[in-house]
Amino acid sequence: MTCPSIVRIATPQDHQEIWRMFLQGHRENGGFTLDPRKVDWFIQRAIFPERIADWDTGVRGTIGVIGPVGALEGIVFVTIAQFWYSNEHHLEEFIVYVDPECRKSGHAKELINWMKRQSDLTGLKLLTGIMSNERTEAKCRLYGRLLPKWGEFFLYSGNGKGSVMTSSAAFA
Repeated sequence: MTCPSIVRIATPQDHQEIWRMFLQGHRENGGFTLDPRKVDWFIQRAIFPERIADWDTGVRGTIGVIGPVGALEGIVFVTIAQFWYSNEHHLEEFIVYVDPECRKSGHAKELINWMKRQSDLTGLKLLTGIMSNERTEAKCRLYGRLLPKWGEFFLYSGNGKGSVMTSSAAFA
């Protein structure tokens, strides 16, 4: 039984569960080696903004979660970013992940809709996509129903043996 698909802003009390969800997502879809210190730096900046020093002008973001403290079922992490060729800011999604036990819920759709609302509220374009080895086609269909497509991703491992992982991506 899953909880209602209602996204709330993560709090410091969600820190451990955010990590659990992130690690699940990384095991399922991670294409690169995990650096726990770097990940925690981004998470800390999103859920403990009062700890950010005045001199720290790095990436800002927010984490939305579905589920009660101690039992999260879904997570979305967006940051304010810029492309290397533009001074225009946009919202960039780091992760949208639903616990495998809760994937028959409406959580994924609500997490995507929450990102869209953040874009509407801020007036910033939303950049989101799918990088996955698992259930990629179902994810692409869901994103395709909710967002306009803007590109695709491909990952080559550099070992001369071809691609380790290829992933379609739908962007807003």
